[in-house]
Amino acid sequence: MRLRLANGVVAAPGTAAWIPVPRHGAVRLEDEDEAAPGAAIALGPAEADGEDVRKAVAELERLVRDGGSVAAGAGVDLGGGFRSARLDGARGDQRDAVLAALKVLGVAGSGRLGDRAGFLVALFGPAVTKRVGAAAARAIEEGRWSALHLAAAASDVLGPEQLERVLALEAPGGADLIAGGRPSVLAADLRRVLEPVPGPRRLELLLDLWDRVSAHHARLARRARLLSTQGRQDRLDDLRKRRAHFEDEVLLKTLRRALGKHEPSLAEAARWQPEGHYWFGVLLRVLEDALSATALLRTAVAVADHGTREGLARSEPILRATANMVARSDREWPGWKEPKSPGLPARPGAYVCQIVQKLDAPRKPEDEDKFAAYFRQRLARARDYGRLSVETIGAVLRGDLNVPEGQLHSWADEPLGEWREQVDRSPARPLADWNEVPGYGQAILGRRELPATRLADPEKGGEEEVGDLLWFADLADALAALYGHDAAKVRPELEAPWLDTDPVPDEADPLAPRYDSVARAVSGAAQLAALGGGNAPRRGARTWEAFAADLLADAEISEALGGEFAVPPALTALDGTVVPGTGGARIRLARSARMLAEWSNYMGNCIAGPAYVHDALAGRCGLVALHGEDGRILVNMELSPLWMRARGWHITEIAARFNEDPDPDLERVLRGWVAKIPASVPDPPLPEEAEPVRPVRRSPRPRLLQDAGPALAGPAERAWTDEFTSRAARVLAALSNDDAPFATLTRLRRLGSGPLANTCRNALASGADLADLWELTGIRPMDTALRALDPALRDRFGQLELLTGPGPLPASLRKLARDPRVAPAYSMGLVGLRMRAAIGRLVLDGDPAVLRSATRRTTVPMLCALTVHVTCGAPAIDLAPVTPPKTTTVPGFPPSTLDDEDGPWQQALPDARELGADTGVFWDRVAEHGLRVPATWLNAGGWQSLWSRAHA
Repeated sequence: MRLRLANGVVAAPGTAAWIPVPRHGAVRLEDEDEAAPGAAIALGPAEADGEDVRKAVAELERLVRDGGSVAAGAGVDLGGGFRSARLDGARGDQRDAVLAALKVLGVAGSGRLGDRAGFLVALFGPAVTKRVGAAAARAIEEGRWSALHLAAAASDVLGPEQLERVLALEAPGGADLIAGGRPSVLAADLRRVLEPVPGPRRLELLLDLWDRVSAHHARLARRARLLSTQGRQDRLDDLRKRRAHFEDEVLLKTLRRALGKHEPSLAEAARWQPEGHYWFGVLLRVLEDALSATALLRTAVAVADHGTREGLARSEPILRATANMVARSDREWPGWKEPKSPGLPARPGAYVCQIVQKLDAPRKPEDEDKFAAYFRQRLARARDYGRLSVETIGAVLRGDLNVPEGQLHSWADEPLGEWREQVDRSPARPLADWNEVPGYGQAILGRRELPATRLADPEKGGEEEVGDLLWFADLADALAALYGHDAAKVRPELEAPWLDTDPVPDEADPLAPRYDSVARAVSGAAQLAALGGGNAPRRGARTWEAFAADLLADAEISEALGGEFAVPPALTALDGTVVPGTGGARIRLARSARMLAEWSNYMGNCIAGPAYVHDALAGRCGLVALHGEDGRILVNMELSPLWMRARGWHITEIAARFNEDPDPDLERVLRGWVAKIPASVPDPPLPEEAEPVRPVRRSPRPRLLQDAGPALAGPAERAWTDEFTSRAARVLAALSNDDAPFATLTRLRRLGSGPLANTCRNALASGADLADLWELTGIRPMDTALRALDPALRDRFGQLELLTGPGPLPASLRKLARDPRVAPAYSMGLVGLRMRAAIGRLVLDGDPAVLRSATRRTTVPMLCALTVHVTCGAPAIDLAPVTPPKTTTVPGFPPSTLDDEDGPWQQALPDARELGADTGVFWDRVAEHGLRVPATWLNAGGWQSLWSRAHA
């Protein structure tokens, strides 16, 4: 029997195949069913002797070990007349195999692939030129595999001269910019995305994408390089203890000196009150430690970026200015000087002074390495000193140190003077930005004017003072720079310190392009293009960012994303189920095309393709993601009923990231689990008489804007006027400095999810009630307006329902939504949905301002929705049970039960879904843990008290 090989090839007569089998060596295949589909084999003469077979199979094992099974498909010469191959059933095409093999063989071993022209054609197609071949050889020799991978994939859409440009690309630090997937998968995605685009612009878009991914990896590499200068062991806790011990020693020394006794009695110590000079010393040390930490941080960054010699030269001004300040303080206040002791100094100024002394010490050229090691050792704790200083400043500004108010105000009025003359402010923060300092930070220091305003006015002195806190901004920005950021992020909603030194980027739209890899960005765009019928936008975008935005805004794609799937009932019950034998992984069912596209944007596979979407909309299959315990998707699956529906379900497609094969053990477990899903047999349809087919004249195409616009404008305007009360206007004004409601709504509409969450948090931290925000976000004038429309008109224009959802609108509806009579009603509903989603994220994150406001004044609908949301989300914050597991009766008066269809808990489910809750797992969570809320909600009187206040 002749074996069928990958890519439709059949083994030649007179050949046989062997595979390596553990503990059995080389085993000859008599039938292709004896090995897994796509298995790597050694193909050679059927009459080969045992020694030749053994050597060939050993060489095959080495090839597979270094390049994976895919490399065997390249036909690599194994010696003795043997070549590698793969059995039928392998994913991908020949270019995947050749690229994988070249990574193992290199230029020197490429002759084992056969004729050079042959493998170049496999990589780049029959139109490959000698110049492309030479460029490919250079890329292989220099190890620029990402460029070769992209060129091989893009050969279907680019010409030879364009491929030369791609093959010349370089990745920063040799990073893998493709990061996942085979060239054939990337090629299919590139065809889907770029074929409608004019030829010259295709290369322009790919080069822009390469630059963006390169910049992303360069930022990650720089962050890693900066953090590598710091000690591996976190010593912050040790420093806290050393710093506290140092302050205790200063206090005791001051006490003994004041009482004139070496060891005063406990009563004498209790009656003693520190005088003003002691508190001035405490605050002076806070300032000096912050300036010293800033000097160490800036120096550590400079050394990491420019090397030891140049980095120290660049930082010398701040090092000397800080060392002079610390030395002068030690002379003026000798009792506060840190004693020499082994280990880390309690204060960073000691390291600054040591570095300056070493800079001034004579040294020989041969001593450079010793000096560099000396500096690296002291700079390795810059981060720990910086974090401790930020903590201490926060304690001062919160009033935790109990410093008398008069001393705080006097300290705040002190000029920075000579130090600031020698040290520049943070280049990443213009002076005007420091007007964002929260009011409480100014109030505790007795400041009545913001620093940017005062320093810009020459008549008011113009000299920087301690109370301006610009030196604090310098410290936070220096610490943020060590983490690889441009600057710290101001977060006024937080308690002091309100500067985030390692800010997480604002949450982006899940469908926005991701620049961690080329493959992922192209895959996301390909899925959107597929949803739009394969017609990519032709609006002349010159950057990948603009190109992706055009895709997302495309009308057909927007309509496709809004489709809700008809999930078969037998699968609906499995949503959120833990699959036994997978280490706690859970099944999630796709409910819409948008959900699929979000999955695909991470997975880089074809789960969001039009064929899958079409079948899911019709309820012919279930599309599933298996999420690991950390939330990442492990595999995607398509589940379909067996040909006789009464027999159950099976997996018709399963793929890991970038359409790779899943782990075999995991796949086996999943197939066994799916086979046990009970069958779903629909009721047979009633017989109907066939109606005669009548010729129908084609009616004119409905015109949404002209026909539905006037009918909707009146009800929308009336609903806005009736529902948006003066109370709602006051609540909305608290979210912005603009009193005009529509202007505020427009501004809120344009915010991303992260900034919108910050806006909600800021309002609550400033005294707004969550109950008021809840009431505001429940105003939905567009829903009211649509209910007032003629039902026949609503049926004719079904897409009008999109005006009540959070998703993007097709072009025709965008024009209608911009109508001045419709826009306020639409904007109010959209902002309400997005704000509820933001509130839901803040609650699960355990945001203190939101959790406090939720109990300060609450209502039954809000309390029930938030409780359901927390119960379903099971966030990693302290939770307290309201009910025991498997209990539906909720304590408190008036009584309520979770399963009462007319009760508050069932009525709250739609609101909980708007918060982001997956209510499909609600009953599972109740059965496992009971109804749960954040533990802080029960601090004042418990649940019964909170429930009673909600009914007040």
